[in-house]
Order: sequence, then structure tokens, then C-alpha cells
Amino acid sequence: MVKSLMGLVVRRQLRLWTEWSPWFALVAVIIPICPLLARLCAGLTMGLWPSLWMKLHHGVSYRTGLSPGALFSGFCFRAAALTTWSWTCGVALGALSRRTIWVIGTLFFGLYVDQGWLFPDGSWRTGWAWFPLLINFSFVLLPAYCGIRQSSKFPNLKVPRMVPLALWTITIGGLALWTQGWNQVAIDNWSRGGPALTLSQLALHSDAWKVRIDQVLATAVLTLPIFYVLAQNALSRRQSTTK
Repeated sequence: MVKSLMGLVVRRQLRLWTEWSPWFALVAVIIPICPLLARLCAGLTMGLWPSLWMKLHHGVSYRTGLSPGALFSGFCFRAAALTTWSWTCGVALGALSRRTIWVIGTLFFGLYVDQGWLFPDGSWRTGWAWFPLLINFSFVLLPAYCGIRQSSKFPNLKVPRMVPLALWTITIGGLALWTQGWNQVAIDNWSRGGPALTLSQLALHSDAWKVRIDQVLATAVLTLPIFYVLAQNALSRRQSTTK
């Protein structure tokens, strides 16, 4: 009885994978985006760890050439972008493969975890191994899970309501991309004996806006899922009105 039931479930799942959508979700979303999310989350962890360590154990601020306000703003920009990208990725996966979402979701989380947790030096020795786990869970795994759970509600949303979400994704992605040029500018300024740069000074500094082409491409790939959901929603709305 159990064997027959399991065979039925497997055959139904295999039949669903004869369609294009789960394969598209795997090739166009999971495989390219999971490594990018893992790399960005590792960078967020490694960027926050020195400041947290110095503040809690020595009572002093970790000098990076950026003012505390700029340092905190940069963290917020990157964390918000990472959360947004993870959430929209989950929504796109749910929209692409509703009937195979449990398999697709397992593949997404499995591939992301397979990228490995990057533990800062000293975290194991001091009992801080939970820190990168908390960052990964808070800014990638939980938002992606919420996106998958909420993807069923998106066909009921009108396109004008989704446009602000797309604009927010572009805006926060651009701000996170902007922060990629801060470190080199801060180091150059610091090497000349200049004071820590504030957020307004970074905004006026032309070199802070210079980013590499691979960073731009990575940001574009991470932003694409929300535009797929927006296009799919618009297409389904048009088809429903023409019937």
C-alpha cells in the first residue's frame, strides 16, 4: 500500500517536470541567483563582524575610513537589498512552479546552503558561530521562504500595485551597488590623512559611484525576478480581460 502510494506521488511529480516552468525556475533563477545571494551575504557578514567584535570586546569603533553614519547606512542598504532580492526570488519561484514548489524550494535552499557558511576568523573559538547563521537566516532564508509562501497572492494584485515594488527593487539595488565603491574611496582618502567620509561626502565623490561591470551584471540578475513576476501578472491580466 505504501509502496503504491509512493509510486503514485513520484509519477505525478515526474509528470509535472515535463513542463517547461520548473526547469526554467531551476536554470534561470536557482542556479544563477543562489551563488550571488550566498556571496553577498558572506560579504555582509564579514563587513559587520570586525565592527561588532571591536565594539563588544574592546569598546572602540573599527576604523574603516567611513563615518559611523555612513558605515551604518551602507549596512542598511546592503541588508535591505539582500532581503528584497531574496524575497522577490521566492515570489518568482512560487509563480513559476506552483505545483512543484516543494521540490523547487528544496533545491533553492539546498543549493544556497551548499555554498557554505562563511565564518569570520575567531567566531568558532569565541562561541560566535551563530552569527553568520543569524545573518543568513535573517536576510536570505526567511525572506525567500516568505516570498514563496506569499507568491500565491500575487496573481490577485493589480499591475499598478506591483510597479512600486519593482521601483523599490531597482532603487535599493542601485544603492547597494553604490556601496561597492565606498571602500576604495575611503582607503584612498584615509591614506592621505583625510577624516572619515560621511554619507553626503560619498554622494558627492565621483569615484564612489564607479563600479565594475561584473557588479552591475550581478545586480541586474538579482533584479530580474521581480520583472518576471510583473510581466507574468500583466500577461495573465490581459488574457483574462480578452476572454
